[in-house]
Amino acid sequence: MLDPASSVEMVKVLEEDPMVGGVGGDVQILNKYESWISFLSSVRYWMAFNIERACQSYFGCVQCISGPLGMYRNSLLHDFMEAWYNQTFMGSHCSFGDDRHLTNRVLSLGYSTKYTARSKCLTETPITYLRWLNQQTRWSKSYFREWLYNSMWFHKHHLWMTYEAVITGFFPFFLIATAIQLFYQGRLWNILLFLLIVQAVALIKSAFASCLRGNIVMVFMSFYSVLYMSSLLPAKMFAIATINKAGWGTSGRKTIVTNFIGLVPISVWFTILFVGILYTVIQEMRKPFPESEVIVLIIGAIVYASYWVMLLTLYSVLINKCGKRKKEPHYDMVLDV
Repeated sequence: MLDPASSVEMVKVLEEDPMVGGVGGDVQILNKYESWISFLSSVRYWMAFNIERACQSYFGCVQCISGPLGMYRNSLLHDFMEAWYNQTFMGSHCSFGDDRHLTNRVLSLGYSTKYTARSKCLTETPITYLRWLNQQTRWSKSYFREWLYNSMWFHKHHLWMTYEAVITGFFPFFLIATAIQLFYQGRLWNILLFLLIVQAVALIKSAFASCLRGNIVMVFMSFYSVLYMSSLLPAKMFAIATINKAGWGTSGRKTIVTNFIGLVPISVWFTILFVGILYTVIQEMRKPFPESEVIVLIIGAIVYASYWVMLLTLYSVLINKCGKRKKEPHYDMVLDV
């Protein structure tokens, strides 16, 4: 569902600078109140477009002009349309991630890519966990595939493009290694401190987003950190392991058949962490607990539990109320529904 002014706003960006090869707009979630997963996706979308892509746009290097809303110079498309359509990777025809590859093709020619928040659209997102997980696995495959392609053109663009690509590309590996190390060090405080730091960082980011958007709903972005740690990290590793597999992992939007293979990396990840917790508990039981450490553990556990109680209560009150109010099929994209 396109905002009436979406095309005009993107044309303005292309007309302002002949070296802009493509421009994307603000993609919002149409069905964000249908489930908790679609709601969390909606706040993540806002962060991804209005902070991350807006920052990339400042340096002229938006790395993915999202498929639902984008515009390119026709003269450029003629230069690589056939190569883009017939893209292969490791001997397999690429059947997804075409929007990211199309953006990379523009960047490879030395043209900049932009984002405008004045151009808006609404799109649907998965409302069940499994379909969302398969979607994220598919997107991760295309991300790592296109990361390799994109790296050949770092020298043609601002240094920010290289910096952000390196950070986002290697961060999941760093985080997994850190989590495993802390879970197997034999100290409960290390595990609790890790969980507290993850949520503290997420809360700081969500508070900043709330101030920037002027809407307290962005505080729920901190919930997304749990999805990232528990689901996205193993999904990214699984995506790398199966990067040459072209299947979508789903059988279309309108059917309810779901590929359960996405649960395999999640199960492996939870098993690794659970074994680490068991190992830590056994190690801690072999030596007496200092009283000061017990107090710190209790306080930390209370703080962590209180955080979740407060946010879940706020979610049940605020979001359920908004969901009931938005049941009528009325959408005002200018007012950011």
